[in-house]
Amino acid sequence: MQGFRSRVNAFRICVVAALSLALATIAWAAGDAAKSQQRVLADVKFLASDELEGRGVGTKGLDMAADYIRGQFRTAGLKPALPDGGYFQTFEMPNGGKLQEPNRIAFRGPDGQTVELGLNKDFIPLAASGGGQFMAPVVFAGYGITAPEFSYDDYADVDVTGKVVLAMLHEPRQTDKPDPAAPFLGNMDTQHVNVGRKVSNAVRHGAAAVLLVTDPYTLKTQPEKLMAFESAASTRLAKVPLVHVTRSAADSILKQTLGKDLAKLEAAIDEALKPCTAALPDWSCAGEIGMVQQFAAVKNVLGVLDGAGPHSQESVVVGAHYDHLGYGEVGSTLAPGSRQIHNGADDNASGTAGVLELARRLARRDKPLTRRVLFMAFTGEERGLIGSEYYVKHPAIELDQTAAMINLDMIGRLRDDKLIVEGVGTAKDFPALVESLNSNRHLKLSLVRGGIGPSDHTSFCQNKIPVLFFWTNYHEDYHKPSDDWEKISIAGMDRVIGLVEEVVVALASAESRPEFVEVPVKSPHSGAVVGGGDRAYLGSIPAFDAEDVDGALLSGVQPGGPAEQAGIRGGDTIIRVGDLEVHSLQDLTVALMQYKAGQRVKITVRRGTLRVTYPVTLTTRPQ
Repeated sequence: MQGFRSRVNAFRICVVAALSLALATIAWAAGDAAKSQQRVLADVKFLASDELEGRGVGTKGLDMAADYIRGQFRTAGLKPALPDGGYFQTFEMPNGGKLQEPNRIAFRGPDGQTVELGLNKDFIPLAASGGGQFMAPVVFAGYGITAPEFSYDDYADVDVTGKVVLAMLHEPRQTDKPDPAAPFLGNMDTQHVNVGRKVSNAVRHGAAAVLLVTDPYTLKTQPEKLMAFESAASTRLAKVPLVHVTRSAADSILKQTLGKDLAKLEAAIDEALKPCTAALPDWSCAGEIGMVQQFAAVKNVLGVLDGAGPHSQESVVVGAHYDHLGYGEVGSTLAPGSRQIHNGADDNASGTAGVLELARRLARRDKPLTRRVLFMAFTGEERGLIGSEYYVKHPAIELDQTAAMINLDMIGRLRDDKLIVEGVGTAKDFPALVESLNSNRHLKLSLVRGGIGPSDHTSFCQNKIPVLFFWTNYHEDYHKPSDDWEKISIAGMDRVIGLVEEVVVALASAESRPEFVEVPVKSPHSGAVVGGGDRAYLGSIPAFDAEDVDGALLSGVQPGGPAEQAGIRGGDTIIRVGDLEVHSLQDLTVALMQYKAGQRVKITVRRGTLRVTYPVTLTTRPQ
């Protein structure tokens, strides 16, 4: 009995010891998870604080964010990834304009008449304005709209080449309520309301300068005031001066030349839905706008965790963009000119914090991974993937040694366990890999095959690198000042980061690297591709970083899409769609809106010194 009791007691001791060890392990894991969430929360709170000014291009806050990311990379144990031994890949990007002296405008009429306009009293240049001098006849161009879909064109039967265009803001037949049956949808703005579109249209028709004036309908509900300088902010400046003038300034010459003021001209246009475009006889406009293009020094932040083994020269990139909208001058969903800090907690302090936490977790592993892991925080994403585009053109590590790219953008609003993973079709084994690693995490995955979308993974996918893009979808605070850290689900982020960690470890440890697969776009999320929804689909991939290009430069075309089948290819610049000239990506979007799936249209491209026209049969976007 004594021996039996001893054995029983020994067994009990073993069970208690094992249970204690298990409980201790669980407690340690829970404690470690809690610490991880605390770190992630601290990252998000700092990056999304007012102190960082919305991490806008050109702000001190963006530099503070870069310094913070570099510090976290160092603390985690990541090495500098750049050839100069640093963490910063610095370059310059266009950053709007700066107003300098002189700024003057005057109307000149017959018999020596002169109407001098006062800066900030009668006129104000807008932030997207080009600079320089001008003196030319004036043409009143209604709303400055060319809208074939509504059979309306303010530039029909008039030549504004080399002339100053005077045009109203907004569009015809505005109402107090939405009216989907109305030509311009009542109070539901169409794309033709956009100031940039009006300027682009005027430039396309040869205008030397553009004077915008507030339409009388708007003045029925609000007092007249000059637009804020930032109202038409843009990364790159317009090719001509762009100015907002007061109604009284415009009426002073309209009454003398056309016998009508703006209110009567607006009423005439609205009644017949026909333009009232007309030259203003014997009147010209002379001016000089002191606007110069500004550039901002910006930084991608790179840190590397070395691999060990036969594949140590290959890399898995883990990236997120850390810039946001600053004060909302460019890209905000608020009204133009609304200057408020946009903290961008979800977009994309969340993804940046995810990259930082992944760096910490992988750096403390007991055994190095087979492949190196390159951690990257991109700048300029909100201005058109500028940071990632710069990197793939100036890689710290050769792109042919990059096995895969993992992108985190907006991972902070996990709802109902739903997580979107794009790019699973860019490598054969990606779907099975992601689903198997999620089997114990129970996230409801929405797998999207396409690897082209409105975030930095696109830059890598276009260079034939397999990509995976993790995000938790859009929400009501997207690109608004209300995207604050208090609305972030840190527990949800922890679940996403955990899955991504396993994916990165698997890719960095695999015996062979994933093989890139071309995937025709089937994702409704692929916003970087021109066309969408029920509209005609071309399958073109814009070159967002193109500068000073007359036309729509393409960085590529979707495999099997209408553009590729017709013969259009990456590097081509689209300059005409049907009868519409194309001078910008915006023009291309507008041109494609005029067509429906199944229609055949002639598209002209510039390829080197050649101009080639292709008949293209447009389709709907594959679903």
